[in-house]
Amino acid sequence: MNLTGKFIGVGVGPGDPELITIKAVKALKNADVICVPKSHANKPSRALGMIKQIVKERQHPPEMLELVFPMTKDELSLKKLWAENAKVVSAKVKAGKSLVFITLGDPMLYSTFMYLYRSIKQSYPNLQLEIIPGVTSVTAAAASAQLPLAEKDEVVSIVPSDLDAQLIEETAKHADTLVFMKCAHRIKELVPVLQQAGFTENSTIALVKRCTLPEEKVLTGKLGNVQEWDITEDYFSVAIIKRSELPTNKKVDAE
Repeated sequence: MNLTGKFIGVGVGPGDPELITIKAVKALKNADVICVPKSHANKPSRALGMIKQIVKERQHPPEMLELVFPMTKDELSLKKLWAENAKVVSAKVKAGKSLVFITLGDPMLYSTFMYLYRSIKQSYPNLQLEIIPGVTSVTAAAASAQLPLAEKDEVVSIVPSDLDAQLIEETAKHADTLVFMKCAHRIKELVPVLQQAGFTENSTIALVKRCTLPEEKVLTGKLGNVQEWDITEDYFSVAIIKRSELPTNKKVDAE
């Protein structure tokens, strides 16, 4: 048994298992325990599905520890859950075990890991911690759409799609590129907000759903044409909107 336990946050990327980094694979192959975050006890973990082949290849299977983080805005309930999960993690690390917490994308970008990380830092400051970055949905979507996020002195803003419209407009006024997370359900209503902020009908937009997965859909075109797009709602969606007009290399995929 490892005499010095450690808690490691590992980003497993946007969806394609081949985008998991070499360092992340090493951690997954050597961990005593793999922590699997879930929004509901009976709901399958997408992150776990991405690493199943890595786990399958191990000579000695790791302990699988499910940690439930329900989708709620009740801060008191969430803090209590984070504290309980932090206590479980801490006990195993103190027993000398190596724990890997898997999370989609990158651990430090809109990730469940950050809340548990913060709770552990506050309650168990001497616990050994490590963070292994992962490929983000932001950069993966730019690659899938073949649309550059930024060049020279351009400013990029990453915006949660459920942000207040006025805040989105203010942010857009100061950005050359906007990236909206989980946005398919709202992208059409944001068009006039962005135009109010100085984006034009000819501004370039790419909407990427299920990025890097076999069912990936990429729609590219001009902001002025978005209202004509047939867009179905999808939680796993990212939109990249450039203030400038750029040539696009992909046709609009049919929904």
